[in-house]
Amino acid sequence: MDKYKTKRTINKWFSSIKFEQLSPNAREIIAEFDHYSKKLTFKKVMWLFLYAINDQTKSLRHLRQQLVNPQLKKVIGLDKISYSQLSRALRGIECSVLMEIFNQLLSFVQEKTEIKSKKKLYLIDSSTFSLSKPSYEWAHFRPTKSGIKLHLKICLMEDGWLHPDQFELSHASEHDHEHIESFIKEPLATYVFDRGYLDFERFDEMNEKGFFFVSRIKKNTKVHVQAHIDGPKPKEIVSDQLVLLGSNVYLTGLLRLVTVERKHHSSI
Repeated sequence: MDKYKTKRTINKWFSSIKFEQLSPNAREIIAEFDHYSKKLTFKKVMWLFLYAINDQTKSLRHLRQQLVNPQLKKVIGLDKISYSQLSRALRGIECSVLMEIFNQLLSFVQEKTEIKSKKKLYLIDSSTFSLSKPSYEWAHFRPTKSGIKLHLKICLMEDGWLHPDQFELSHASEHDHEHIESFIKEPLATYVFDRGYLDFERFDEMNEKGFFFVSRIKKNTKVHVQAHIDGPKPKEIVSDQLVLLGSNVYLTGLLRLVTVERKHHSSI
């Protein structure tokens, strides 16, 4: 994306934020931030980091180097900025304010794209971010490094439109399936998640409450075939079965298992 398109895109994103409609507490926090950071105000920090995310900037040092661009300096309204100033600005932003902005934008999107539950498709997945062990000892992960995990639910709409709907942060050491419950809220909607979120008891609860879901299963999952579903199907479908999953410890109710052949990959 060239610089002009980048500017227009970020300005469009930024114009959707209604700062005057934030809570009195959030506005007070922003005012205090601006008071102590007159050069790098809250809005400038937001604009700058939106640019960094859109440009896939790798680090604060790289972002500082990009500020040699005259056009970017003009848009931001900054002549120069140091790495330490960027670092302090990032640390100084209250997460509660960002969360309020996220919820405001989410409400705006939901009003503009109202969809009936039975037509909603949610994608749920997680991403792990490794961190330095000495600097982030609180972020439990592995003996040699720290880390956090972002659990994200995305609403997929018609024509390929999508938007983030909900997220949670956890220690990277926590299992995905421990967080699935907080993302499953709307009966009749369909939820798609990877095998990291496998929880057989949760599957049965979702079935009973009218939730629809699609998930991969692990290679070592014990499958008990109860029936084969006949009829015309795409050539990629290897099998279509009604099954029970699990073992003597816990056996699920009746579920549908579809095996799909992938080119140059094993079947799923």
